[in-house]
Amino acid sequence: MEECRWDNWEVVQDAISAQAQGMDMIAVLWAQPWNPAGIHASQCFETIRKSGNIGNAQLFIVDKDNNLQKALEFEVIACPTLLMFWKGELITIRRCFRNDSSKYVGSVKKETWLEILKEGQEAGLKYDEGETFLRAFFEH
Repeated sequence: MEECRWDNWEVVQDAISAQAQGMDMIAVLWAQPWNPAGIHASQCFETIRKSGNIGNAQLFIVDKDNNLQKALEFEVIACPTLLMFWKGELITIRRCFRNDSSKYVGSVKKETWLEILKEGQEAGLKYDEGETFLRAFFEH
């Protein structure tokens, strides 16, 4: 079982603020250390984070229960929930036949998390090229 580093929201907020000044994507996984799905997702994220297989993205794992007010501000209700930021702004996920969203809820295997993160980076790059929408990538 992978031991996870839980990040303080203040560290995440500092990274998002710095990102708005030119850094790449930031992915924030909201989880709960007592929730089996959250434990699985956080362990996958920790493995990805340690592998360095994430390009220029920064990954953070935040305990929803210890940061409840901030979680409510982002409308994080269920865990695990993934939010991704590009240049300080939430990435909007456009999903076929469903409402657009700014979050992905649920846990998947590590390889799928990697695909989601890479798609988030590609969507951000397309946004930089002038696309007004960040395309869907949760149609797996």
